[in-house]
Amino acid sequence: MMDDYNFPEVTKLAIPFFVAAILIELWLVRTGRAKGSFETRDTLTSLMMETGNVVAGLLLGVLSYWALLWLWQFRFFNLGLSVWVFLAAFLLDDLRYYVYHRIAHRVRWVWAEHVNHHSSQHYNLSTALRQSWTGLFTFMFVLQAPLVLLGFHPAVIAFTFGFNLVWQFWIHP
Repeated sequence: MMDDYNFPEVTKLAIPFFVAAILIELWLVRTGRAKGSFETRDTLTSLMMETGNVVAGLLLGVLSYWALLWLWQFRFFNLGLSVWVFLAAFLLDDLRYYVYHRIAHRVRWVWAEHVNHHSSQHYNLSTALRQSWTGLFTFMFVLQAPLVLLGFHPAVIAFTFGFNLVWQFWIHP
């Protein structure tokens, strides 16, 4: 039964790679092999904000997941699992992220949560981890509701959402 699916948490698996990439970037910048700048306090702030984001996700993220599971009973289709379903879910979740990001820059309520991401004085990989812990309070998880109604199981959405976050780390510091 689809409700029993349990996928690995991609972002947790990616943490060692995030840390390694940040350390490599730091080394490249400090040795003059790459342009950029790092400040210890700024980087630590980004890492602490991500820690808060992870803790909030563990404590509050289950609420949004439960809401999407509740919505699952009203789906129009059951798309099941296949490579194509995961690819479509990833692409649609990336579109969802784009819509969220546009809203975050235009709606003050959501900007209040998102502005933390833009508060660094430096543009480096650690900045990508500068995420707010108040995201659930903006109710932007409702942007995932159409995916559930189309027949993507919430577990599939959560799984591909993790891949999207890893992707965003590289393209959106």
